[in-house]
Amino acid sequence: MISFNQVIIDTSALAHNYRYLSGKVGEGVKFMAMVKSDAYGHSMIESARVFEQNGCTSFGVAELSEGVELRESGCNGDILVFVGFDYRDSEYLLSHNLTPVIFNHEDLAHISDTAARFEKKLPIYLKFDCGMSRLGFYSADAPELFKKCESQHIDVTGIISHFPCSDDKSSNHSEQAYQLFSSITQTQGIQATLEQSICNSGGILYFPETHADLVRAGISLYGYYPDGAEGRTADSENGLLPAMKCSTRVIQVKKIEAGRGVSYGHTFVAERETQLAILPIGYSDGYFRSLSNLGEVLIRGRRAPIRGRICMNMCMVDITDIAGVAVGDEVILLGTQGEDRIDADDIANWVDTISYEVLCSLGNNNKRYMK
Repeated sequence: MISFNQVIIDTSALAHNYRYLSGKVGEGVKFMAMVKSDAYGHSMIESARVFEQNGCTSFGVAELSEGVELRESGCNGDILVFVGFDYRDSEYLLSHNLTPVIFNHEDLAHISDTAARFEKKLPIYLKFDCGMSRLGFYSADAPELFKKCESQHIDVTGIISHFPCSDDKSSNHSEQAYQLFSSITQTQGIQATLEQSICNSGGILYFPETHADLVRAGISLYGYYPDGAEGRTADSENGLLPAMKCSTRVIQVKKIEAGRGVSYGHTFVAERETQLAILPIGYSDGYFRSLSNLGEVLIRGRRAPIRGRICMNMCMVDITDIAGVAVGDEVILLGTQGEDRIDADDIANWVDTISYEVLCSLGNNNKRYMK
């Protein structure tokens, strides 16, 4: 069945972004593609396949179920699971050759018991909190933690942390976080040869001195800068290419007289005779209700503003000044039409969010096609 609402993923843009970013890191630095949350709405399996075809050998997921699905799809690279697992599923780590990122003592005990039961050695990464105040052990816990890991069934492969402010090039938080992170392996009794990874997209692009042994690219792989439109403007190479396009169609054109309200609550009332195009996309399709009376779409290469509240499955746009709009015309919510473009940073700015949320919302709520 054909849906009016379609998300198109440009695989050539994904491949370009991988090559562009991997060229930013030094020789000998490993590169991980973060494909969690269905590759930020771009399809985890298909995106990982593109990255793997272009040389990527390491992938990051959030949940254990994502790792299992990715492995069963035929992915041959290393797969790290970042947000834990239910202890009842810990056997999947061994059966599917998945590497857990451990951030609490409970998970450490569970995987140790599981590995011992199967008489196998399980590689793990230890997660440290170096300023994010999210998951992870504290750096002061390192000596005791590593002593606890001295088990024949656990192999500590490396340590991982996460930059909290790498989208801000002027901030000194990244330097402070990196210094704290680097100090962990300098603690007495801890191997300095452990693989170290703290860099996200902001670290890759803006703090090359912190690349360490392994970088982890997320939003940048999908064509967006961690600091939004500012990053794209500042990049003289204009290196990252947005990979997602979202389109719908006009399903009705109608004229309303001056003084008539539009949609629920009549939050928009026409001040003149107005031509409206009705679109079959709404907040259940990931097009935020908060875009009501704020967002714009492209029709026939021109911008058409949203009028009234966005509904669950529909919204209305003003086409009074766009000649010839007809039922069936393509409408671009995200992407390029003619000489104009609406990208995820534009949508994010209209509703005070970030490109990440826009991409996940549209990508995970509409039929996707890879091209």
